[in-house]
Amino acid sequence: MAKVRIGGQMPHYEATVRVLDIVEPDTSAARRIVEEQLRAAGFSRCQVVHVGIQGAARRPRRVAERVGENTAGGNLFVAAVVAWGLWFLWLLAG
Repeated sequence: MAKVRIGGQMPHYEATVRVLDIVEPDTSAARRIVEEQLRAAGFSRCQVVHVGIQGAARRPRRVAERVGENTAGGNLFVAAVVAWGLWFLWLLAG
């Protein structure tokens, strides 16, 4: 026979939700609308922590574009390292 837990505690979870396409004149109105809609959906314990303009979200930097760039400083550095290496090998051989 299986044991039945009566009055046990269920784990509590926290969720992060991103809602887009909220059209309101300012951030306080947008926050108020989202909070009202969440409460109407039955979420009594919720908190809107950030409201911002949709296009202002952080975008990932484009690292791939910078991979193939050759600069004069980089070329000079490579040339200096190669010259130093050849000089060092010449000293070892001599």
